[in-house]
Amino acid sequence: MNAFYLIGSVAGIALLVGLNVLLFGRRIAALDRDAVVETLANDRPGFRVGRHTIAEGAHTALVENDADGALYLVAARGDRIASRRLSRGSLRKLDRNGKSIALRLSDFTFPKASLAFADENAAQEWEARLKQAVA
Repeated sequence: MNAFYLIGSVAGIALLVGLNVLLFGRRIAALDRDAVVETLANDRPGFRVGRHTIAEGAHTALVENDADGALYLVAARGDRIASRRLSRGSLRKLDRNGKSIALRLSDFTFPKASLAFADENAAQEWEARLKQAVA
C-alpha cells in the first residue's frame, strides 16, 4: 500500500507541474538597457550606469557603476532579474573560450553564469575588467 501512495503522490505532483507549464508557459525574462538600469537602481541606491554590455541572447549583462567603479552581473532568472556585485571572493572561477565567458560564483543562490559576446575582442576586454574588479 505504501508504494501505491508514493507513486500516486509523485504522479499528482507531476500532473500539477505539467498543467502549470501548459497554462502559464516557461517565460524567461529578456534583458535590455532599461531593465538592467531599473534592476540595479532598485537593488543599489545611488547606482549610476557606466560601461555595460548585454550578452547575446539577452539573458546576462555586465555593468559598471560609474559612482565607484564596481562591476555587477545581471541575469534573467525565470521571469525575474537578479544582480550580484562582483568583488574579491565572489568570483570563484573565470574561463574565457573565444568570445564567451563562463563565471562561477561563490553565491549558492547564483552559482554560475555565462556570457556570449559579439566578438572575441569584447570578450577579452570584459575578461580583463573582471579580473581587475576581483583582484
